[in-house]
Amino acid sequence: MIEKLIDNKNTVLLFLIILLVVIPIMTVMSFIFQPSTELWGHLSENLLIDYLLNTGMIVISVALLTIVIGVSCAWLVTNFTFPGVNIFKWLLVMPIAIPTYVSAYIYAGLFEPSGMIFDSVENYLGLGKELYDLIELRNIYGVIFILSICLYPYVYLLSYSSFKEQSYCALEVGKSLGLSDKELFSRVSIPLARPGIIAGVSLVVMESLAEFGTMDYYGVRTFTTGIYRTWFAFGDETSALHLSSILLTFVFIIIIIEKFSRGKSQYVNTSQKSKKIKARDLNGIYGIYACLWCLLFTLLGFILPVIQLLFWLSETYSYIFEDYYIQVIKNTVSIATIASIIIVLISIYSSYINRATDNLYIKSSLKIFTLGYSIPGVVIAVGIIIPLTMIDNFQARIFGSPLYYLSGSFFALVLCYLVRFSTISYNATESGLGKIKKNIDLTVQSFGLSNFSILKKVHMPIMKTTLITSFILVFVDIVKELPATLILRPFNFDTLAINIYELASSEQLSYIASPSLILILISLIPVILLIRKNINFGDKNEIRN
Repeated sequence: MIEKLIDNKNTVLLFLIILLVVIPIMTVMSFIFQPSTELWGHLSENLLIDYLLNTGMIVISVALLTIVIGVSCAWLVTNFTFPGVNIFKWLLVMPIAIPTYVSAYIYAGLFEPSGMIFDSVENYLGLGKELYDLIELRNIYGVIFILSICLYPYVYLLSYSSFKEQSYCALEVGKSLGLSDKELFSRVSIPLARPGIIAGVSLVVMESLAEFGTMDYYGVRTFTTGIYRTWFAFGDETSALHLSSILLTFVFIIIIIEKFSRGKSQYVNTSQKSKKIKARDLNGIYGIYACLWCLLFTLLGFILPVIQLLFWLSETYSYIFEDYYIQVIKNTVSIATIASIIIVLISIYSSYINRATDNLYIKSSLKIFTLGYSIPGVVIAVGIIIPLTMIDNFQARIFGSPLYYLSGSFFALVLCYLVRFSTISYNATESGLGKIKKNIDLTVQSFGLSNFSILKKVHMPIMKTTLITSFILVFVDIVKELPATLILRPFNFDTLAINIYELASSEQLSYIASPSLILILISLIPVILLIRKNINFGDKNEIRN
């Protein structure tokens, strides 16, 4: 009965939605076989190796460091009690609220000769210049540092959930076999948490590949900076698309490896007993070490950047009241709201189609709909602007109009957001629908309601919380998005992210305080949602500790 939903009209509409995601990907990949330009010869001979080595080094280094930080912190707060453990459960997630490029600008300001750190060291120890000569942040090592302290919460949060779900019985069996604490960690807990760790690292890798602002400001040559400069500095779209296709190939390889790794994971908890793991007390020096270890990354990732922004805000607070700044906030909120509503509505429609059909062809096609988040924003932007420019050029020849109605318009920007962030909303709505039994659909249908009436009057009210969460998550990601907005925004249309980027590019770092703090406050909303969903503070023992 429910299959009636999949008629010709809805099938065509569904595939048009999927086509929106496919076109940018196919546009980029099609240029692999295009004739190269003179500039591409220069890039391939002189810069391509740098792009490959730098990108590879950043991705591998950040992945390894976030594993060390995220897994160790998650293991400590789930298995032990020590001073401040319940506070750290919250604080260790907080760095994810700060965009990576904002942290990059903050630390550049902190470590410049006139910055807070060097100024203090100079005043009290007389070592400012010597320390500055020793520490140079604007290089590839600085990029690795920034991305690691900002992205480790992805690994931490998923590892935390995996460790909390592990059975007490599994660890007791390990102890009965004579395994030490180190062996329990390496041979029992880590294998059981492997799927969560892999998922977290995959997110870190994708975010590292997509990062633009940090690499650009620190002067590190990667694929994202290369694509942007090739397009806008040299005006060579063919070479920019060649670089995009190489980066996209790497993304697809990583997706395949991630799927293969998950598929091969055979470590599962088969125990029927769900007795909670009892946290052990860490007394003395070991408790202090655990506290300092967790404090280090909350300090580097969240507390210190916020303190620096508040310090800058005290110097530039009047900037908030300027007309330009108020307009920037309006632009950001309006475009993010409109795009988020469109994305959530399309996600509801697509996930309901997926729920309503057993057609493998349609279900397989919908998986393409979830690829966008894995693709860097700069690649999607390039893949969108090319076909839209072709359409504009065609209409210009036909109608004699010199105006570009599609490229460089709000349509192009919203389309890019749709391709980039639909995955977040689709996964949330699909999960919400999955919790509603199909028997409800069949029961309500007996009252004569159509499928979409059921969706509107039954499912959506039940999924109210899920839809709000989906909207918030998409809204925040759009607000923080930098490279896609930078490339596709209409002329003279600035957002908070663009404002921060331009101020930092002109070395007016103190003025980024106001827009950055607003971005952080907005980002804290989904962070709090994630914490409440994944970290249980309702246990009396945890509260007491």
